[in-house]
Amino acid sequence: MSRLQRRVEHPSLVREQGSFNPDQHELEAAIRGRTSRKVRAHLRRMDPVVLTTPRWSEPQAFLEDLALDLAVGEPALGCRTVSFRPLKGRPVTEAWHFVMQVLAQLSEREWTEVRTPSVADRRGLRTVCRDLLLRAQDHRREDAHPQVALLGHGAEHLPVEVVEDLGEAWARFAQEIPHDRRATLLLAGSVDAPALALDGGVEVGLQDFGEAEAAATLVGQAGPAGRRELEGAARFSGGIPALITALGHGARGNGSMPSGEAALLRAIGPLADEIRYAVDIASGKSELADRLDSLRRGDPLIEVPELDRPLALAGLLKRVRLLGEDRVLLRAPAIAAALG
Repeated sequence: MSRLQRRVEHPSLVREQGSFNPDQHELEAAIRGRTSRKVRAHLRRMDPVVLTTPRWSEPQAFLEDLALDLAVGEPALGCRTVSFRPLKGRPVTEAWHFVMQVLAQLSEREWTEVRTPSVADRRGLRTVCRDLLLRAQDHRREDAHPQVALLGHGAEHLPVEVVEDLGEAWARFAQEIPHDRRATLLLAGSVDAPALALDGGVEVGLQDFGEAEAAATLVGQAGPAGRRELEGAARFSGGIPALITALGHGARGNGSMPSGEAALLRAIGPLADEIRYAVDIASGKSELADRLDSLRRGDPLIEVPELDRPLALAGLLKRVRLLGEDRVLLRAPAIAAALG
């Protein structure tokens, strides 16, 4: 039984009457769950993964859950999950040290700080990173994790040249160890993260929750709620993880799940202002404002890349495939509500 099913069906979380119906098609609609299974499968094969993370997608929570699943599955995979966000605006030498440090930890039984060589330039960084990957490959571990992976998110906060150098170090490592690898990488970054690539890497987009997943997650965060309120909140969120988290916290603080568009918008607190700000910035150009106005009607529209890319980067829309064509929708009714 999946964690989604356990959460939906657990009697302490869901009321017997008038609550979310666990018999819905949650497995078929488990969009984020499918993404997790896909990434797990690639990492177990020691494939490198590049994960693109739209705004408000909460990649840290996704990767922490992923690491737990990989640690307890077969074969067991030990994962070091790190955020590159603290490096935003920091000197490039600090980014060099941080990247070498987390790669060095892949060879350790515990994720503790270890000594790393000093480097004077980018060439030295590439060489040391490759050597640290080789050390992780050759290290004979006594614990339950003969294979390891570095799961790094917030790669958009790394200096561009550091991302490029890490990618080059991985390419050298992969060339030397084409088979039977015991170390791999996952780099997660925003959809506009520059130079985010790994040689031979699989590119995966981090999807929002499906409606059943969103409802199940809300139950876990906010506690039991009436079916109508729960389904309404899940639909309003569009499955955007940050919105679900905000709604869950708001409902728990208020003692009940709100209903109605205005109440739900109030319940997400400061995130509503963040969405409005993103909408205001995107609407600064008349053609984008017109595009948003067309999208708020709710019908999937044929993709217009020059208009839709800026809106996607702002986190406001998603791409769907219908009748063999790429179409776009607003990511959530909450965004339509923020349009006023």
